[in-house]
Amino acid sequence: MVVAHTVPLDGEFSLSDLPGGAGRVDVLCRAAVDAFLLSHGIRKGVVVHFVIQDALTIRLVGERLRHLNPDERSTAALLREALRVGRGLPPGEERPATPGITVRRGGLAALLSRLQEEGVGPVVLDERGMPLRGAALPAQPAFVLSDHRDFTPEEERLLAPYPKVSVGPVVLQGHQCITLVHNELDLRGVP
Repeated sequence: MVVAHTVPLDGEFSLSDLPGGAGRVDVLCRAAVDAFLLSHGIRKGVVVHFVIQDALTIRLVGERLRHLNPDERSTAALLREALRVGRGLPPGEERPATPGITVRRGGLAALLSRLQEEGVGPVVLDERGMPLRGAALPAQPAFVLSDHRDFTPEEERLLAPYPKVSVGPVVLQGHQCITLVHNELDLRGVP
């Protein structure tokens, strides 16, 4: 799960300016690519949530996901379509955007509650957390990280009850952390 603070809620941004006018949607694109794509395949058991400005949640489901390519521009087009579908959604309603991608009106608190109801245990990626290597993890972990900005005080409050883990002693970009988390889960034999 990536908490995004600056991506435009209406989906109105140019695919030619992903780091600027698109509110750093490039960060989400790299996260999606690193979360799902393998050499000649896709991780079918992965689900990614992008919480956009604490108002919309875009969900990508690996087993149903189509049209995800390794380039940022085409991934941004998929996310832009989801944002456009999300305009005017009533709270709690979810709609499909493209195959394997849905959008729901609701932010971080609603998503955390829903994940807990489904038996998924959030784990916050935090440079001050305990080392991931060897850390006890929930049976169904959901790793939470922020985009290019720190979590807000309200987000910190919502995430305070959950364990915090670090992928290493050097602060990395979010998509790099996703790769390291997958490596650790792969080594543990977690699908």
